[in-house]
Amino acid sequence: MGRIYEKILLGLAILGGLLLVFLVVVIGGEAILRLFNIGLIRGSVQFSEYAIFSLAMLAAPWLLYHDGHLRVTVVLDNMGPRVRARALLLTDFIGLAACAVTLRYAVDVLIGSFRSGQLIFNDVVVSEWLLQWQVPLALALLAVEFIRRIYLALGKPVERTALTGARDNA
Repeated sequence: MGRIYEKILLGLAILGGLLLVFLVVVIGGEAILRLFNIGLIRGSVQFSEYAIFSLAMLAAPWLLYHDGHLRVTVVLDNMGPRVRARALLLTDFIGLAACAVTLRYAVDVLIGSFRSGQLIFNDVVVSEWLLQWQVPLALALLAVEFIRRIYLALGKPVERTALTGARDNA
């Protein structure tokens, strides 16, 4: 099960990376076309906006798994190992609660959007739910990651960093 979970996270991170490549190519292509007054790529701004959002959503679980997310370490650096472990455990519980509440809302929004067939009219017409599917997926995986971290941390809180399979950047 652990390897499947890791492969799912990696697959989503790779998809996020491909979206970043897409952004570079489309924005670079658009700039070159404008420079030579050749024309525009229809929908490039619209799809770049969608790609930036999707990239953040799809890469978030992988980043959390590898402790690659941003956090302020000024307070953590000045804590002893036990207090620090408890503080990290508390933040994992808070993260889990936030993901659970937001996931419930995101699923409702996705289902409502799918049922209503809502469209977004811009340069290119897109079904709204096609832009929302990654939010519940990312939140569910983030919740799983927080549960995994809590489970591992409760075994030996002081050695949480070794137990998570990731390097703690704090």
